[in-house]
Amino acid sequence: MDEQRTSRQVIGARIRELREASGISQGELAGRAYVARQTVNNWETGKTLIDVQSLALVAGALGTTAGELLGERGAEAVRAEADLRHRLIVLLVGYGLLVLLWVALAVTGAALDNAGAETASIVANAAMAGVSVAAGACWFGLWHLVKEHDLPTATRLVTFLEGRDPAADPPRGFLYDCVLPHWRAWELLLWVPLVVMYVTVLLSAAA
Repeated sequence: MDEQRTSRQVIGARIRELREASGISQGELAGRAYVARQTVNNWETGKTLIDVQSLALVAGALGTTAGELLGERGAEAVRAEADLRHRLIVLLVGYGLLVLLWVALAVTGAALDNAGAETASIVANAAMAGVSVAAGACWFGLWHLVKEHDLPTATRLVTFLEGRDPAADPPRGFLYDCVLPHWRAWELLLWVPLVVMYVTVLLSAAA
């Protein structure tokens, strides 16, 4: 992350240099790029990296091209950060979908047992095992990425995915104040009704 943060600072300094040379204030540049003035300030101070959508607008407002604004190092930083966000989102969504599929298979398998469909139940259980392996692979990949890029908490991870500086204070709000710091408790609340439903199906099968 240190190299990436340095790249942000290089790009930020370049944006500030061109903005001041053009005689444009941060507020004026923000208006032309359809972002908040604080966002421009975050770019210039290296707190966040300019996103691809804003890049063309900022370059046009400063009378240059995206390539000239970023330079080779900056372009690599933008691509690397966009790629990292994409990989994290794919792993998060993939893990969530696999967990839901596992629950569906578990309930289906129990229901098939209850109906006496032994062969179909075996197939469902085998599918559960495969889904468990795939979910574990997603979790390991996610764990490896957040550890490698210094995103150890849910708050820092979501902050990064939103394009903010993970090291800075997060914004206030229900998500950052109540959900992310206590995500394990929310996860438990999600699992309790699922487990209850699964046990209910098993008890019905045994009756």
